[in-house]
Amino acid sequence: MTKKLCTFLLSAFLGISAFAQNQGECSVAKDCASFAPKKGQWEVSLMLGKSNTFFNENNTYLLPNITTTTGAIGLPNGGVPGSDGTASGYLNEYLNIDGFNGNSLVNILGIQGKYFWQDCWSVSFSGGLNIGVTPQKNYIEPTVIDTDKAGNVTNQIPGAKYINATATNNWFVNAGVERYFKTGNKRIFPYVGATAGFQMARVDTREPYTGNMVEVAGEQVDQQVYIPAGKIGRMFAIKGAAVAGVEYDVMPGMFLALEFQPVSYRYDVIEIAPQGFSHYNLNHHNIKVFDMPTVRIGFRF
Repeated sequence: MTKKLCTFLLSAFLGISAFAQNQGECSVAKDCASFAPKKGQWEVSLMLGKSNTFFNENNTYLLPNITTTTGAIGLPNGGVPGSDGTASGYLNEYLNIDGFNGNSLVNILGIQGKYFWQDCWSVSFSGGLNIGVTPQKNYIEPTVIDTDKAGNVTNQIPGAKYINATATNNWFVNAGVERYFKTGNKRIFPYVGATAGFQMARVDTREPYTGNMVEVAGEQVDQQVYIPAGKIGRMFAIKGAAVAGVEYDVMPGMFLALEFQPVSYRYDVIEIAPQGFSHYNLNHHNIKVFDMPTVRIGFRF
């Protein structure tokens, strides 16, 4: 399904662009199509698909996996295999840099708005936001009710596991400009343009009382004396891309659009910051051709 959609998108854009009639600025003259976007109009559309972003609902992988005896600060876990078995060296699964083959129309990327400052010229703005907050819950030790003669517990009230206090926020914003063209079909309008954007993902977690102890000089000490409770991980990226697409007006004021980015560049920065330790930083460059296929459904008014 994905490959068929992408093939159709590319074929439609290239085919329609070949027959596009660039007749200057589309004015309100009598030969202009009634469906054509006009100066002063707005568009609002829902963006469907999957982008090559780290915008997702779970960014806890940005937190270090360390204990008092094992682990290392880094992504993925600094070359020292952790409890999840990951090893150092490859970032793709964390940056989520996929393209056509990873598209899904059931994913909602965000919302886009456009304003036509000329009949065939528009400026666009898009974005998305996801915020999650989990309050902490302390570990509660079990209450022993009875033991046998050997001191083994025979009856107790169970304890309660702890929950980390976690705050996450993922968001992105894009701004761009597009040039629309007329065709022989009064409902179809190919367009080209450029866009620039910024995106960020952040997770901040605090451990409550966990009940985990370590032995120091023959005494049991709370593990948090040696492993700080606070951990922060964040990523941000800047991106620039060319944009190409086709809008089809289903009826006056309602349209369906297929869009992709012929070429794009993205720069990512990742920072892992456990409290009390040095920060761990890395960066990444990505250039892609034929990226981010997107379907937009919206209204023009």
